[in-house]
Amino acid sequence: MKTYRIHLILAALAMTALNAQEGKPPGDRRPPPPPPLLLGALDTDKSGDLSEIEIGNASLALDGLDKDGDGTLSRKEMAPRPPQGRKPQGPPPPKGPPVLLKALDLDKDGVLSAAEIEDAPLSLAVLDTDEDGSVSREEMRPGKPPVKEPV
Repeated sequence: MKTYRIHLILAALAMTALNAQEGKPPGDRRPPPPPPLLLGALDTDKSGDLSEIEIGNASLALDGLDKDGDGTLSRKEMAPRPPQGRKPQGPPPPKGPPVLLKALDLDKDGVLSAAEIEDAPLSLAVLDTDEDGSVSREEMRPGKPPVKEPV
């Protein structure tokens, strides 16, 4: 009878430990989502930061995304590509434009015009809050909304 109880307790502990683990088993994990298309085009060394050289070459990099050659980047041309062979899974992307698009799209129409593409290095420099010449991952993160003080 005692061994039965010990086995039952061990089984319960094992189940509790399995349920407490974060995430899914290693074979069931999805690959991380690809970086946003704009960041992927601008970040040529794939470091996650935009160096001074990458900021300077931003207009050229954005021109490379212009598939129809009209000099502008439409929403479709800037949209992230879905994974090949699979339907997108998981929650939808967050609403609102990414920080890079927000900085580049000066007229806030969701499209990058030829003038906005040409001015891309100046627009990206605005994100460089620590003025070190590059835009770090932290500087590309959306800011937290201001905390309202109680009245």
